Amino acid sequence: MLYPRLTKNGQTVCEDEMVSFREHLAVNNRLLFLTGVITGEVEASGLLMAMDRLSHDPIKLVITSPGGELDSTFMLYDTMRLLSAPVYTLGRYCASAAAILLAVGKQRYLLPHAKVMLHLPSSYFQKDTIIPLQDMEIHQREARKYKERMVELFLECGVKRSKEELLSDVDRDFWLEPEEAIAYGLADKVITPEVMQEWLGSSNRTRDFC
Repeated sequence: MLYPRLTKNGQTVCEDEMVSFREHLAVNNRLLFLTGVITGEVEASGLLMAMDRLSHDPIKLVITSPGGELDSTFMLYDTMRLLSAPVYTLGRYCASAAAILLAVGKQRYLLPHAKVMLHLPSSYFQKDTIIPLQDMEIHQREARKYKERMVELFLECGVKRSKEELLSDVDRDFWLEPEEAIAYGLADKVITPEVMQEWLGSSNRTRDFC
């Protein structure tokens, strides 16, 4: 992803002929997109590590997600915290687990009309699945663990609420406008045109494109 593609005869091709907008922004601006439901795929985590290997300049992560699997979210959270490159986040729509990834950014921005929503983690079994009674307690115990861990991560990220308040808030769909999310401690600022232009500015690295 981070190298010029080659034609069959081994010659480099022009930049505008070889990259999608995602690849263009990743290569030139260290800007990645996390879009859709967070699943067990490791691509986002791998991309973050690859970019950290190339440079310790900031990585920008744009998040548009209704949430998803908490195990996958925890993996991304750990990766973002372990990198040497700081990860800046920009939330467009961040619900449930996605709000955790917004909050873990070193610099955390929201679009002016972004939405942030907290709620309980999704069930790890389908509603129509028949669960033996002897296993029900196990599922309930694991659900409580996930809820507790989710709240602990929010507190690690600087959310300005007590553990008890957070546990109460995530018991239902808890919607926040940008300024409310900032006051809550989930983000730092509404992004400005100046910051956006910094994110989209020209890369200083040498490119081999024609």
